[in-house]
Amino acid sequence: MSTATENANGNSIGADVIATEALNGSDSTTDNSDAKKEVSLKQLYEQSTQYNHWRYTQSALDELRSKANQEVIAIIRENIREEREQRIAQGLTVDDLPQDLNFLTVEEELALLGFYQRRIVQIFRYWKLPSYVTATAIVYMKRFFLENTIMDYHPKDVMLTCMFLARKTENFLMTIDDFSSVFKSGADPILNLEFLVCKNLRFHFAVHHPYRPCLGFFYDMQAVTDNMEKLQKVYEVALKLIDTSLYTDLCFLYQPSQIALAAMRIAAKDESYDFERYANYKFKSNESATQKYNETLLPILQEIERVLSEDPRCIEVDKVVATGIDERLKLCKDPARNPDSLM
Repeated sequence: MSTATENANGNSIGADVIATEALNGSDSTTDNSDAKKEVSLKQLYEQSTQYNHWRYTQSALDELRSKANQEVIAIIRENIREEREQRIAQGLTVDDLPQDLNFLTVEEELALLGFYQRRIVQIFRYWKLPSYVTATAIVYMKRFFLENTIMDYHPKDVMLTCMFLARKTENFLMTIDDFSSVFKSGADPILNLEFLVCKNLRFHFAVHHPYRPCLGFFYDMQAVTDNMEKLQKVYEVALKLIDTSLYTDLCFLYQPSQIALAAMRIAAKDESYDFERYANYKFKSNESATQKYNETLLPILQEIERVLSEDPRCIEVDKVVATGIDERLKLCKDPARNPDSLM
């Protein structure tokens, strides 16, 4: 079986390249010492907008979300106060205006987002779309809500827009009329958000996922396996782990090849498959390579495993919990976004 996978443009990517990308956790540098000043080529992923614009530390992600949450709470409080003053000045009732609002926390926002992200999976699975189309829609939604909150934009509306965009990006085209008719939502809510979502994505539509690197590792591991049936099972379990990773922050923290390799490593443990045999073959050819694997790549794989075992977003949000958050969300409406308000 061939050891190459295909990238989005149909170019062959060897498993050696994927393994190199997994091992190289830092930016490559250009060597200008040669007299010819030959410029070294970056790895394919390092040339992407995802690598250059959508990588964060966990603390940076937490800060972005906390800032968006606190800013919108302050705005809503101020606008409710102003709405109340305007109504009193005009002799209108203020009984319907909320008081002492219990605003949503960042954790509650993430929980409701996870609930709707899983709806994307269900709908696209019903449409028999490939996993990478689903993943693109989820990543679009995650990127949008890094600097926006569900108290400003309801996740269901953003979900539909991201799904529509993902179908276009990944070449599974569907007219807006056909798409909106499925959800009985009308085309306007989707189209009204489309430019805003694109702007918040910084018009970076190409998304790299761990699925293709995972296939590359599956092919490459065949060189050192004596049990293809077990390796096939490892690969299938790894794909499910990659699906789960979409609900976490891993896509913002690590390279797709690193997530893919971690998924294969975890799946190998679950299926009692000898992953170390492959690690010795691919990453430990000499003392220097072994040291780089142990000091650079292995801690990344272990951290990804920790996230997949401990992150609460890996567990589906109960519908009752999601409904409760959604009910509170209805109370946290900004009067400035209500066409019936004085503001």
